[in-house]
Amino acid sequence: METRASKEAGEEEGPAEQTPETERSNTMTRSVGPVPGLVLFSMLGVLIRIYTTRLFAYKDAPTYALIWPQILGCLIMGALTRSRHTLSPSLYTGLTTGLCGSITTFSSWQLLVYTQFFNTDKGEHSKFNNFLGGVSVLVTTMTCALGALRAGFGAGDMVCAGRRCNTNKWTCKCDYTVAVVCVLGVMAACVVVGKAHDTRSVSIGVLLGPAGTLVRWKLSKLNTRHGTARSLPIGTLVANIAGCAVLATVHTLQSGGIVRPSHTSCQVLASISDGFCGCITTISTFAYELHTLSPRQSTTYTIVSIVTTQCLFILICGIYFETAHVDYPIC
Repeated sequence: METRASKEAGEEEGPAEQTPETERSNTMTRSVGPVPGLVLFSMLGVLIRIYTTRLFAYKDAPTYALIWPQILGCLIMGALTRSRHTLSPSLYTGLTTGLCGSITTFSSWQLLVYTQFFNTDKGEHSKFNNFLGGVSVLVTTMTCALGALRAGFGAGDMVCAGRRCNTNKWTCKCDYTVAVVCVLGVMAACVVVGKAHDTRSVSIGVLLGPAGTLVRWKLSKLNTRHGTARSLPIGTLVANIAGCAVLATVHTLQSGGIVRPSHTSCQVLASISDGFCGCITTISTFAYELHTLSPRQSTTYTIVSIVTTQCLFILICGIYFETAHVDYPIC
């Protein structure tokens, strides 16, 4: 995005002359669009989130493992937003909406908050301890996400100061390279799904992730389409709420709330949770929007997002966990 000063300078100097090669490059770039980048970086984001979480999910870990991909995604998001002028539009969308939005997840965070508030693991805690656990997950994630975002701002300012992107043949080649790698990545994931049984849930999740990312990207257009978007990013809010509703349903199915889960169904449910739900919801965009809103607007946005999703988990999962008695293996 050009700064105000650069726009004013452009108006004084007049429009730049477009050569046939530049016009052809611009047309080809527009024809590619951001979809290949969204798909490719979404698949990569799913892998980073899953394996980063597994890396830190060891016994007696000092904190919950999910916080680390949230920090990483927000850190990258902060750096990218300050270096936007150095990237082509489609590559920038792929990295922010695709990669960062898929590394971070709002739905899994809210599920963790719900399990802490209502002690679904049946730990020997008092209700006050349950409350403290839920508040701890809320506060630590919000603090770390916003802190990582600001750290990314600083990193982006240092690395990309004075650089600017020119939409030229290199940019077009970069976009088409992303498209080719995207196709190869989808093909590789399909092969892994068919051959590797021990990582099938991850592979299916990698394939489902881009679907969630594309839905979130389409919904993001609502952020500027309606007048209320100035105070509430409707698109991101709808995406996060919808993803949490799907995850609450998946969590109930994983717990044997409706039918007895099999090994295959457990893999599919885990894939939906990690892939689709993890990608349709995001904390990196959520944190960046909080940064851009006024204090009053950001407080309202936070409360509406968290209260609404927690109510969904209570309505979808709460009744089951209070009444069900499962005596068979679950996911």
